[in-house]
Amino acid sequence: MGIASELIQKQGQLASDRSTFEQHWAEVAPLVLPRQDEFFGSKREEGERRTSKKFDDTATLALDHGAAAIESVVSPRGTQWHKIGLPEEIEDDQASQEWADKLTSFLFKRRYSARSNFASQLHETYLSLLAFGTGIMIVEDMVGSGIRYKSGHVAEHFYMENNRGFIDVDYRKYRLTARQGMEKWGDKAPPCVKKNFEKHPSQKLEFLHVVMPNENGDGDMPFVSYHISIEDNSLIDVGGYNSFPYIISRWTTSPNEIYGRSPAMSVLAEIKMLNAVRKTDLRARHMAVDPPILAADERSIRKFSMQSGKINYGTLGMNGEPLVRPYQSGASIPTSSDTIEESRQFINRAFFLNLFQILVDAPAMTATEVLQRAQEKGQLLTPTAGRQMSELLEPLIMREISIYEQYGMFEDGAPLAMPDAVKSQEGRFDIVYTNPLSRMMMAEESLGAERTVQALLPLAQIDPSVLRRIDWNEYGDMIRKANGAPAKIFRSDEEMAAIMQQEAQAQQAQQLIQAAPQIAGAIKDVAQAQSYE
Repeated sequence: MGIASELIQKQGQLASDRSTFEQHWAEVAPLVLPRQDEFFGSKREEGERRTSKKFDDTATLALDHGAAAIESVVSPRGTQWHKIGLPEEIEDDQASQEWADKLTSFLFKRRYSARSNFASQLHETYLSLLAFGTGIMIVEDMVGSGIRYKSGHVAEHFYMENNRGFIDVDYRKYRLTARQGMEKWGDKAPPCVKKNFEKHPSQKLEFLHVVMPNENGDGDMPFVSYHISIEDNSLIDVGGYNSFPYIISRWTTSPNEIYGRSPAMSVLAEIKMLNAVRKTDLRARHMAVDPPILAADERSIRKFSMQSGKINYGTLGMNGEPLVRPYQSGASIPTSSDTIEESRQFINRAFFLNLFQILVDAPAMTATEVLQRAQEKGQLLTPTAGRQMSELLEPLIMREISIYEQYGMFEDGAPLAMPDAVKSQEGRFDIVYTNPLSRMMMAEESLGAERTVQALLPLAQIDPSVLRRIDWNEYGDMIRKANGAPAKIFRSDEEMAAIMQQEAQAQQAQQLIQAAPQIAGAIKDVAQAQSYE
């Protein structure tokens, strides 16, 4: 069996293994994220209407707002939500610090450039995480034009973990038009691409891209890459990567499962119930506004008109009772409305929207109350949203740095040449997150400090020395970080040392001025005493 047939067969086994998850996704997509309803190999037409099963948009809106909320605390646009951290041995080295800051600025500038497509694709990844429990970001090195980011559809990717729980194998089954295939492979394009390119360039064909660790040691790349034509059952190209190009993150996972579970999957029963209740509620309201007409016989209804102000003869009985009347079902619409509102609130909580209503619901809060709310929000978000920092963002950042390393950006004479101190540590560094979620995690420490100071203030009225043990500079810096204020509003240690030195010199000069008359008098007395000798 050739390598192409072997990999196609393996992908089929992986597809069978995840079939239960695909059933979940196929139920979630029409009600939560209809535009990504492409499971079980369905080939939908472009522009096809995909909302025919929806009667309520609560889950879709909650998904959009939840993804925006998670993005705002994990990787907010317009801010540097991480920095490059240095090993402890060289963290005080000025040249190394400047290099780390320069690298951080470089990464953000390239990442958020208009050409990279990063911001929009990261948001799509957050949507996939909240809807299907798995988000995929493809980080491609577009030689000559920099890094390009693309959010992958979970239906296309079949992956495996290594023994440490890291995803290092991915089978991506995707489609390209014949024209796209020719642009991608040129003379290497398989027969199906060349044949359709001449007559049907827009014809879509299926391909398989497999990336896995290079266990055979062929070449010098840690990962080997295979492009395969499924229609021709043939190998198109073999290549390699220095780092894994598919950044795959899960929202949360159950033991012995490698595919993620999502908030939408957790409340799928509620979403389906709300959709059914809304469908019934719409029917009931339609019935109430435009009900069926009950008639005593065919004659009474034959010339009956629903036109406003129209006189309908022959529609009253001998006792004045109407022979034609609307049907009243007796359904309680207000009760249905209460049920709908309860379901909406439940679904919104599942997507964390209640955590981002703090300032709306309670705009007037003390500083301590703000810290308490931030602490609560951090405790609820950290177990799940915090996972995205280690499983989504950190591999993404390391993939970027790996690509720039291939460009020679860190070599001597290059724009980001490493200082000698960094080289001495073999180029080691860490990713330090400075996003709002990290500050929420710090809120507990700041809240403890705030409570301690508040408790000591009454004691200070009895013994002022109790406050002397507090390092007020450290306390102020802690509060600044917890509140997310920029570091530039605080003076550096060097600036403070210079200011204190100037103040000490000014104080000494003032003391000399004040003591000048006494010194002059003392000198005069000494001079007079000497004259008497």
